[in-house]
Amino acid sequence: MQNDVLLDVRDLHITLDFDGEDIPVVQGIDFKLSAGKVLALVGESGCGKSLTSQALLRLLPRELRISSGQINFRDPDTQSTVDLASMPAECKAIRNIRGNHIAMIFQEPMSSFSLLHTIGNQIGEVIRLHLKATKAEARALSIDLLDKVGIPDPARAVDQFPYEFSGGMRQRGMIAKALACNPSVLIADEPTTALDVTIQAQILEIMRRLKADDGMSMIFITHDLGVVAQIADDVAIMYMGKIVEKGPVGEIFKNPQHPYTVRLLSAIPRLGDLSARRQLASIRGSVPSLFERPPGCAFHPRCDSFKPGLCDDQFPPLTQLSPIHEVHCFLYQTAGEEVAS
Repeated sequence: MQNDVLLDVRDLHITLDFDGEDIPVVQGIDFKLSAGKVLALVGESGCGKSLTSQALLRLLPRELRISSGQINFRDPDTQSTVDLASMPAECKAIRNIRGNHIAMIFQEPMSSFSLLHTIGNQIGEVIRLHLKATKAEARALSIDLLDKVGIPDPARAVDQFPYEFSGGMRQRGMIAKALACNPSVLIADEPTTALDVTIQAQILEIMRRLKADDGMSMIFITHDLGVVAQIADDVAIMYMGKIVEKGPVGEIFKNPQHPYTVRLLSAIPRLGDLSARRQLASIRGSVPSLFERPPGCAFHPRCDSFKPGLCDDQFPPLTQLSPIHEVHCFLYQTAGEEVAS
């Protein structure tokens, strides 16, 4: 691994055990996360973004498993590299990394906290487990973390229960819990979903500050490209468990190549469109079921550029459009250097 790469995911496959049959869910995921960078995984619901993030921490549900691939993590303290995919999900090494070196903000803040314990107890549990702190030290650090994420009167809030917090406060509490051990990598799974726009802006500002002040690396999972433009350095567009386009955020926004990426960007509302009474763009159809996966490129039933006999027959190989921009689409096979997928 390169010296600045913390996470190197190679050809990751996740399968679902359904009545003794292996159903592919995530197929051939490849990406790298460098120190101090934010990678956004983008796609509609059902594209495999959250399952990919859960696989990184070995938190997949029992019926799902990593069938092949590598998740290489470099510990910035020791500079040693381990393959998380090759380890048992509940081994001591994984438990030491989970929450300590790689932390996660889960998708639903309303249900991610236990209602039976105070916020301070739940944050303090992480601190005491990984940092071997006393109860007093864990409490003091929990108050500091709540203050850092903008919780009013953190000395009082630390003794409150989750049901006493609003949705925005619970999300801040989840961020505080994830930051408890100052992790190298923070995975944020739709951290602004179900929050009003004002709270969304505040949460994004907290995460931008973490990146700027602490140099924290992040994997930001979302379906909102407007959010991506504000926080990400690089973008990977996912569809039906595969990355179909990848590159720096500026390149993807200015020069989208995959028809799915183009349609996602065209669906973003823009100021000034109301005066022209332009109808909001949408992508026809919906993400198909895992049990009804189309052959070839899974997007072809919804694609205006569909090529019969080609797109519905095989998945497009990787085309390197530039050193920083790659796409899986038959439209661009001759546009750049073709690489075997």
